[in-house]
Amino acid sequence: MSSNIGQMAIIVRHIFFLCLGLLAGLEVAFAQEIKPMGHFVQDTIKIGESIQYSFSLRYPAELEVVFPDENYSFLPFEYVDRTFVPTQTDSITSFDSVVYTLTTFELDTFQSLSLPIYIISADEEGRADSITIFASPDSVYLQQLITQLPDSLDLKENTAYLDTPLQFNYPYFLIGLGILIALLLIVYLLFGEKIRRRWQLRRLRKNHEQFQEKFAQQLEQLRQSPNKEQSEQTLVLWKRYMERLERAPYTKMTTKEISKLPEEQALKDDLRAIDRSIYSHRLNGELIGHFQHLEKHTHHRYEQRYQNIKHGSNR
Repeated sequence: MSSNIGQMAIIVRHIFFLCLGLLAGLEVAFAQEIKPMGHFVQDTIKIGESIQYSFSLRYPAELEVVFPDENYSFLPFEYVDRTFVPTQTDSITSFDSVVYTLTTFELDTFQSLSLPIYIISADEEGRADSITIFASPDSVYLQQLITQLPDSLDLKENTAYLDTPLQFNYPYFLIGLGILIALLLIVYLLFGEKIRRRWQLRRLRKNHEQFQEKFAQQLEQLRQSPNKEQSEQTLVLWKRYMERLERAPYTKMTTKEISKLPEEQALKDDLRAIDRSIYSHRLNGELIGHFQHLEKHTHHRYEQRYQNIKHGSNR
């Protein structure tokens, strides 16, 4: 019984190695059928100069092929750039081509390069796999800039004064910058709130002065040419300023909604009278008076807000 088991094990091992040999043969045949072509465009190169390496492949159209990118090691060369040619495909095959721009700083007289392509596939379990096929090596000749070094060098003596610029002292600069930032931080902690209030007051006063000037111009135009459009423009100007002053959406609110605000209840009659004048196309002589009431109320609200900010309240 044990002898039969031993014979079976020998047969299974022979079959396993036979399958491995067949797979290796298929991969070699596959690699011989798909052969990348790579060569240098120039025959010679100098240290630090760029050289082009043309790399191409024709392969069955159903395969997925990947070329080396900038992360590949091009030793003894260094990668500079690459230029792709769009893939050309017919019903059977595809053709890809890329030109790599390389440079070298090695001193070897002859320097060769052989780049691979990767054929992406998947195994029986669906995991990604690849086959690597290299192009035949191609070499380039390094043209030496100095062909022969002399045994001794004749040095020229030069005692002329050469003025060299002083280097910027970055450590001192960083120390000074750190001190400046620390001082600004201390000033902000001690006086930041006071400075912020002063800036708010200055902006509030400037906005109010601009509103007064524009509102006075609108009223003067309304006196000279009373019409619906001029009345609407004056009312919109007032709403926009109140929107910034009270931080409420006045331009999106109706007269009824504005009148419900606690601070605007006193303007109910004025706003309704202005609306009647606009929408009924009857501009009476009291319209200017209603707008002047709006202006007085606005100035009163501005004074309240100014005092609130000045004494530390932002309400």
